[in-house]
Amino acid sequence: MAVVENIYYTEDKSILENPDIKMMGFRYEGAQTLGIEKKGFYLIIKADEEKFEKEDVKKTLEKAEKITGEEKEKILKKIQELEDSVAGGIALFD
Repeated sequence: MAVVENIYYTEDKSILENPDIKMMGFRYEGAQTLGIEKKGFYLIIKADEEKFEKEDVKKTLEKAEKITGEEKEKILKKIQELEDSVAGGIALFD
């Protein structure tokens, strides 16, 4: 079982209510928080590949656009930069 990290873009927060997706664990960031001029959010799910194959999960994720390739790398970089800036801000209070 290979663990994969998939990123999806959506404006439909009902995706977050899917019990199987909740069990997989996820995080999400608003597009605007990442400096992207879109209204929705990016959903980042890291789980065993087989969990993405469940029919209920596939059906729910049809409501979102899967982000791949260069765009995926760009989003991951922006998320890392956001985490680094938050960590730097916390360090100021130590």
